[in-house]
Amino acid sequence: MLRASARLRRATTFAAAAATAVTIAFTFSATPSATAAPLIPPPAKPSINVTTNADHVTIQLGDPNTGLAQVATFCTAALIDIAKAVPLLPSLVTGVLPPLNSIDPALFTWGPSLQVTSALQRQRTYDIPGVRPGIYLGLGICVNPDILHPAVEYKPVFVGSKVQQGSAALGLGSSVITTPGALPAVLAILGAGSLSGTGS
Repeated sequence: MLRASARLRRATTFAAAAATAVTIAFTFSATPSATAAPLIPPPAKPSINVTTNADHVTIQLGDPNTGLAQVATFCTAALIDIAKAVPLLPSLVTGVLPPLNSIDPALFTWGPSLQVTSALQRQRTYDIPGVRPGIYLGLGICVNPDILHPAVEYKPVFVGSKVQQGSAALGLGSSVITTPGALPAVLAILGAGSLSGTGS
């Protein structure tokens, strides 16, 4: 079970990841080439595979961003509880993520990890123990100096028994109804997998 003290660690981790992105952005934005023309293309979405074993979640991340133009691009992974992140869901299912430094760290169950990909290592595996029963999204996020437009891919993650997962779905509450676009997003997420023990 994730301890309450993990909230502080998640906030610290997220802040550090955002700070890394911001540092890279300022480094590149200070050069004439970054301001004259979009010489650095947006990052491509990562590939992501998520599996579960009881309360243990494993995320395998592949970073497709290669070549000199993407030398500063890095990717990382995170896990969010859809019940806490309802406002993000409509954009997430369309492959859009708000600026990293604008996202409340409390929305993340785990991550974003500081174990990021790099030009020297474009594959990462993340092991996340002690995840409570529920419905989550495993996120793969790629960032380059264009930090306002990170590339994101997601996979639904179902932890616990079918009864526990069903209870989590019912627990989404009225926010799904009152948040524009949230209900179709949730239906899309639930349709992307099945209420089972393994995210797909």
